[in-house]
Amino acid sequence: MRVLGRDLPAYFEKYWLTISADVDVPVEYIEEGHSAIFGTKGYDKTAPDLPDWADLPDDDLAYHIAHELTHMVQRSRGYPKTIRGRPYPPDSAEARIGGDLEELILHPPLEQTLREAGFRWDFIKGRLMASALDGISSSPPPEYGTPWFFTWAIRYCELQMELSADQWAQLNAAFKKSSPGVVELGEEMVTIIREVGWGTRLQALDSLVKVRDSLGLKINEVVLVLDPTTGNIL
Repeated sequence: MRVLGRDLPAYFEKYWLTISADVDVPVEYIEEGHSAIFGTKGYDKTAPDLPDWADLPDDDLAYHIAHELTHMVQRSRGYPKTIRGRPYPPDSAEARIGGDLEELILHPPLEQTLREAGFRWDFIKGRLMASALDGISSSPPPEYGTPWFFTWAIRYCELQMELSADQWAQLNAAFKKSSPGVVELGEEMVTIIREVGWGTRLQALDSLVKVRDSLGLKINEVVLVLDPTTGNIL
């Protein structure tokens, strides 16, 4: 497959054959880098400039495209999603926390699937670590209980599960120095997710609800969880 004029590695085509039935967009949209897959960074939105992801190294480009497509597969297969409570506007900090929580729970099974399919994203991981390290060292620690505090704790949990042991050791030390409270809450979330699991739709639903509840975000309906297969809001 060619995307924005670049040939993707052979393993991408092999993976695509396993998920194509669950991706409800034309193949042409993938090849054109369309916003139906890539959101605001779709080529139809950034033209005449290529989106920034189009310059990624070959393996990382393949991973990025597969990552976005696998999110579509998860939605097709009824994985849970978060919705904001009525009092909170779409651009509120509370709404962003819900989005962060959804990514936290859905990324581990997604990335495990891609690893097993042979994808690598060394450049993306390196850039992710550098960005996180810079953010921790240059930003004041968040005040306990604020939306920004929850965002940091979610990020702590996500990075621990995404990065290699060596990369995480360096970031963990920075977190401990900057905000021990974030570390404590982040470790609580890591424990929940690893105990409940994430490999199936039901495990992802259970993890998302339990992590949300551990943060106290069901109170005042800050973050609600939708089970698309039943329509239940938890």
